[in-house]
Amino acid sequence: MTPHWGAPGESGWIIRQVAGALAWVADVDVVTPDGRSPGTALDAVFRIHRLGTPLRPTAELRRDVLVDIVHGADRAPGTTPSQELQSETDRDLLAPWAAAADALASIRPDLVVIAGHRSIGALHAVNRYDSSVPMVLLPLALLGQDLSFPHFTPLVERSASVLVVTEQERASVVSAHGRPGDVHRIGAPLRANPTSMSEPNPWVGDTDYILVRTDTACDGAGDPQYDLARMIRLRFPERPVGICHRDAFCAWHMGRCSTGWPIERSSDLARLAAWAALTVDLRPGPLFARECIDSLLYGTPIVVPRGSRALEHAQRGRGGLWFDSAGELMGCVDAMLDPDVHAALAARGRAYAEEEFGSTERFVTRVTAACGLGDGIGPVTP
Repeated sequence: MTPHWGAPGESGWIIRQVAGALAWVADVDVVTPDGRSPGTALDAVFRIHRLGTPLRPTAELRRDVLVDIVHGADRAPGTTPSQELQSETDRDLLAPWAAAADALASIRPDLVVIAGHRSIGALHAVNRYDSSVPMVLLPLALLGQDLSFPHFTPLVERSASVLVVTEQERASVVSAHGRPGDVHRIGAPLRANPTSMSEPNPWVGDTDYILVRTDTACDGAGDPQYDLARMIRLRFPERPVGICHRDAFCAWHMGRCSTGWPIERSSDLARLAAWAALTVDLRPGPLFARECIDSLLYGTPIVVPRGSRALEHAQRGRGGLWFDSAGELMGCVDAMLDPDVHAALAARGRAYAEEEFGSTERFVTRVTAACGLGDGIGPVTP
């Protein structure tokens, strides 16, 4: 059960991967409020039940803003929000799930997996159908989200197990709800595509360049990410620098810029990472920093902000360096251009990425074992 099926971004991608892992051992039906009208259709091996009552983005945004406001207020830990606040938090988010109980009755599931730790409407539908049916939660706990808001605690309490992608996410869930033995790190099924090494990006070639990812426009002067990217190319003028902007790819060679189309496909970004000397990711993904993992799988070390989900891959995975300030960023890049430092980080980072994320078989085993659907290798411990 997911608020959205096929949504872009890391959360939408991992929902489909978990569903795919379960499809190895079970029939998988997906229930979602999405769709212009109610209907059932096949999507690969999945049967999708669209309720035709999509959640409005404004309702989800209002919920998240209210949670953030209450979290920032002076509130004793564990204090239950007022009934009025809970009703306002749920406004326009329960009714879209109303028909889900009937969909579940037609499916008669042996196990229900709910995506999203704030999907209270999905939980209500499950309990209306059968309050005893086994349930698992895929929280999709993004960096910085409050997991301790009491209104959503029943989602965790009702679940036999909780599936998380990274150790950072696992620590966040355990810190808010306890039950460390029931929170399972499943990783993600990623791999280095050999075709990415067949030919370099024509704008930067095979020049052992610095790859920089931003979320800014190529004329975004004054934006912190833009300014950091500019500092890198000015500080290391002898080294080619490829900068991924939101609207263009800029390749800098000895102070001259060649501008190409924006890098929008994951395969094109993987090819850039595969040929780079290092990847500086100024905008890591908020769930598990997928692009940083891709970089490590190609043996390309990473430099990332300390306050990001990518920190785990650089620190725990020993695949890169991290920074708090512009000065630290320049120091990290300078250190990583040392051949010995680069070689050590590249080897360790690749080994970590391959072990944690580089095997579809291990991912399937972790998911199915955590859901109680197979012996597998059991939960992944820190």
